[in-house]
Amino acid sequence: MYWIYLDFPQLALDLLQREHPSQQALAIHHNKQIIQLNQVAHNLGVYLGCSLNTAYQLAPQLCLYQQSDLSCDAYFMGLAQQALHYCAQVATHPDNGLYISGAGMHTIYPKPEQHVSKLVQHYQQQQLNFRIAHAHSAIAARWLARSQDIKQAGSGITQLADLPLNFSDLPSHQITALQAMGLYTIKQLNGLPRPELRKRLGEDSLALLDQANGRLTTPLRFITAQAHYQQRFPLLAETHTIQGLMFSLKQACQHFQQWLRQHQLCSNILVLHLNFRDKPSEQIILKSARLLQTSQDWLALFRLKLESTRLAAAVIEFSLDCQALYPLGHQITGLFEQQQPIGDSLLFDQLSVRLGEQAISRLSCQADFRPEFASQYQPLSRHETLNYPKQFARPCWLLPQLKPINIEHYTLLSEPERIASGWWDEQSINRDYYMAQSPNQGLAWVCQEKKQWYLHGWFA
Repeated sequence: MYWIYLDFPQLALDLLQREHPSQQALAIHHNKQIIQLNQVAHNLGVYLGCSLNTAYQLAPQLCLYQQSDLSCDAYFMGLAQQALHYCAQVATHPDNGLYISGAGMHTIYPKPEQHVSKLVQHYQQQQLNFRIAHAHSAIAARWLARSQDIKQAGSGITQLADLPLNFSDLPSHQITALQAMGLYTIKQLNGLPRPELRKRLGEDSLALLDQANGRLTTPLRFITAQAHYQQRFPLLAETHTIQGLMFSLKQACQHFQQWLRQHQLCSNILVLHLNFRDKPSEQIILKSARLLQTSQDWLALFRLKLESTRLAAAVIEFSLDCQALYPLGHQITGLFEQQQPIGDSLLFDQLSVRLGEQAISRLSCQADFRPEFASQYQPLSRHETLNYPKQFARPCWLLPQLKPINIEHYTLLSEPERIASGWWDEQSINRDYYMAQSPNQGLAWVCQEKKQWYLHGWFA
């Protein structure tokens, strides 16, 4: 059993850098002191802990943000959800940290280093600075991660015994007192007799040390997998064109496909939120006539939808939101049911995206034997599959009204089909229908009602 701790100590700064040019000096302040800064600001002489006046004197072009105005909670929870793709249990820490349990993962990752390597590979793709370490306990993993260089994940101390007390969560006054006694590492601290530890640390700090050493379990706040998909995608550089947006959308659709496959789900509705610079955000709803999963299908619909879209301003970020989720294979109702052709659904998708969902309807069978009411146009979203009885043929062209004919000019070709229905709505019929050959050799659908013959449709 092992634990991995992963934290993002400058997540707010990393997200800010995505919204600014790479040459822009950035810093975040709290209580009128600089607490985070990028490399550009550091090269100009700005340093951690300096006052705002000093920072402006060193770098007049410095772009400053107050910590209380920056919220990364939603983005951080998205990062936590991603960690669930690589383990079964993830807990969060208030300092943008993740406790990742290695329980039950030995068949996938025989060694903790392999698990760590997979996580590093995943989060490096998002261009975020982070620290990561593994240990036999959750607290030990957190302390070891704090000893690492943020610019080089995986560096730093790997053994808890060698860890300096400065990287622990012990109160600063206790660390100072212990260092005055010549105790600088966890190993030296563990060498003291337990009564002496209790006397110098107190019960709370001793319990914390026991949690790090694995003697006590650590109470953690575990997260659960989201019931829906929601993910933000900040752009590395703002874009004013649809073409510039499509590259990032392709990566976003691939991420959505990966999420659907991992959860064995599919969907027919996906919402795109576009966040502009100095403009209100916009929402684009993508609806499909079929349940989709692959990124190619979603990207093809996005291309059609965005062809006629004009961006209100420069896009700095977008997000994808999907609430309508269905189990994979939701359309299949029988074990030996043949897969339905997707040609019609693909055409409906393309037409509805270009013309709008309200402009597209399709003919649907109704549970009514009367020919005038047996079919009806319905919106795509309300369409339900209903198999019409196949015992008797039906014409592809139904006349709007019955047309009186002289039956002597027609040759009856089939047995009569009696339709007697509609008594409940005062539009009842009582007819005998036949297939017949017309004088010009056409295949007609004729009927007899009250001793009068009528033409009602054509087969060809």
